[in-house]
Amino acid sequence: MIDPQSESSPPATMSALDKATRFASEGLARSLDRRSFLKRAGTSAFLMLAGIASGQMLTSRAVRAQATPPTDPTRPAPILSPNSPNISCSPPGPYCNIGGGDTSGCQGGNCYQHLYNGTVVSCSLYYQYYAAGCWTTSAGGGYWTCCDCECFNSSGTRVATCGCAQFSGTPWRGTD
Repeated sequence: MIDPQSESSPPATMSALDKATRFASEGLARSLDRRSFLKRAGTSAFLMLAGIASGQMLTSRAVRAQATPPTDPTRPAPILSPNSPNISCSPPGPYCNIGGGDTSGCQGGNCYQHLYNGTVVSCSLYYQYYAAGCWTTSAGGGYWTCCDCECFNSSGTRVATCGCAQFSGTPWRGTD
């Protein structure tokens, strides 16, 4: 804005910019409904503070995934074969297997493939029980990264659920 007390005349471009700014701000002020603006601003501020207070905005998904998983009575118990290592996970079915033993259908802790009715089907993370699809469990001086998987046939229909696991010395290894 131009200082009215100034004795020197402003450049022409400054006067034009000042005039355009004045018209734009007056037009905005006339078109803005202050009541709805304040209502929206107040609602946004409340929701932001509620998110911060609940801890949902300041924690990452990985940290929330490490928390003790909720117990779900509808979740099926894992099916373990006699040669399973002492995996401390609870997948929604057997461990992903392509014929080479438990977790042979996994790439580290990540879902990859599973043998279903004699056919190898592709698998991906399953988010029904955990928001991140994976979680970390402490056991035996290290940590198991456990992931729930859902497997699809060639037409895209889910045909099976399984799980993958990987042991690591650090709490959150992430999936490969």
